[in-house]
Amino acid sequence: MNILIYGTAIFFSAFLLHILIWRLRLPKRQTLAILKIFMLSLLIGLSFGIDKGLNPFELIHISIFVISLTLAYIITYSGIEADSPSLVMIIAIADKGVEGLPVERFYELMSDSLLVSPRLDDMLRDGLAFIDNDKYILTKKGRLFAQIFINFRALLKIEAIGG
Repeated sequence: MNILIYGTAIFFSAFLLHILIWRLRLPKRQTLAILKIFMLSLLIGLSFGIDKGLNPFELIHISIFVISLTLAYIITYSGIEADSPSLVMIIAIADKGVEGLPVERFYELMSDSLLVSPRLDDMLRDGLAFIDNDKYILTKKGRLFAQIFINFRALLKIEAIGG
């Protein structure tokens, strides 16, 4: 029970710190900032745990618990951080209510500057790609990231490329 209570306390302390920092200033690299906040909170929490007499096995379990919650949160947060193209489309249609959004107007609204350019900017900012001679080129980090999805799609035998 110590592991659950202590791990939850560390996670929610980090979560509250995350909210406080975001209210003061939104970081450019939000995912990295979240990771730093949560891992620093874990280290501080573990040091308090050592002072409280938790044994090494409890500390390891607490670490695994907090890291698991943190990674799940980061994946969930990515859906909040930037609107996915599908979400942008749904919001545009929803804003028109029961009258609906005419197909022609939908295609006028859904431009590359709204759907594609922000994702390219994110890739450049996060070091997944760079521009050389007017070409996007993946960095080593970008190729590794892409390879994870390519391999997973191959494992599941998913051949269609979709959004």
